[in-house]
Amino acid sequence: MYNFNLKSSIYEFRVLSDFVDHFQLSPYDTVFTERFLYEKYFKGKLNCNFIFQDDYGLGEPSDIVIDKILIDIKDKPINRIIGIGGGSILDIAKLLSIKDATSTEDIFEENIPLVRDKGLILIPTTCGTGCEVTCVSVVDISRKNTKIGKRIEANFADSAVLIEELLDSIPERVFLYSSVDALIHAMEIYVAQTGNPYNDVFCESAIKIILSNYKKLVKDGIETRFEYMNEFLRASTFAGIALSNTACGAVHAFAMHFGSVHHVAHGESNARFLTEVFKKYAQISPNGKLEDLSKIINNALEIDTDLQGSFLALEELIDYLIPKKRLREYGVKEEDIEPYVDKVIETQQRLLKNNFVPLSRKELIDIYKGVY
Repeated sequence: MYNFNLKSSIYEFRVLSDFVDHFQLSPYDTVFTERFLYEKYFKGKLNCNFIFQDDYGLGEPSDIVIDKILIDIKDKPINRIIGIGGGSILDIAKLLSIKDATSTEDIFEENIPLVRDKGLILIPTTCGTGCEVTCVSVVDISRKNTKIGKRIEANFADSAVLIEELLDSIPERVFLYSSVDALIHAMEIYVAQTGNPYNDVFCESAIKIILSNYKKLVKDGIETRFEYMNEFLRASTFAGIALSNTACGAVHAFAMHFGSVHHVAHGESNARFLTEVFKKYAQISPNGKLEDLSKIINNALEIDTDLQGSFLALEELIDYLIPKKRLREYGVKEEDIEPYVDKVIETQQRLLKNNFVPLSRKELIDIYKGVY
């Protein structure tokens, strides 16, 4: 039996003004975003209130930052929360829409009913998280010193809105680390034991779009990315649709803890673990969905090779765009590896259960050592 859902309405607009005309924002709507986006795109154009993440803290979302925002908006009349930004912004916007929430702990520990009393519109300004169509918020929980994802069924956006104009100057680094995150979403979910044939359609499309356009960027230069931005944006949402139905696996599990401890952006963290995890899968069980994934990669890259050759070609492509960096270069010490793996096992079972094949503690340590 399969249970596949697509709960958000999806809109695509070329420019911001088309979104404004369609959704008719009012002073009872509140946009949660960043100041630089406001200054560039929204100033004087949106008839609504604004909350800026910059006023509360920078970087990945933490429970400390979210708690401050929740207290500030308590009892304010808000009809709709409109999150506009990267994954951190969208994840926080989901939490801001929950009725009677005054702390992250209340939400994550379910001390209050997890229902919404506000409308929710999510608009990405990167092409990787797929957060606009998922109900998961990933938060850095300070007392546990790790990131934890919380799935809240009420937090599917009413509308997920893709506006190509909002990515018209996305920096190279942000583009690469967000788009590779979308690729990893699609790859991990495609081979997940908890996947389904409906997810496969969206995963395969996302992988093909991203890899075929990566190949063009290698040939023509990263500065040509804006020619394909709408395709990358759509691929991210395709992967997000799959992510809304099945969680990722070991790559994301490793990245959650590592990124939290060493303050490394989510997409960058994921990129460091991708190929090592899939090499381990291939070593343990080189067949089934892994072979199917190999064929998708071969087709997208227009190559003819075996399973090992597919993942080697993938590794070379990603290393060209995102040069390999060892974990030791981020400050990880060899004696950290086993405690880090134990923390991943303790806090990331939500993800680890989706692995292509079960991975033992020793195998997880081997992967970490391979990246170290």
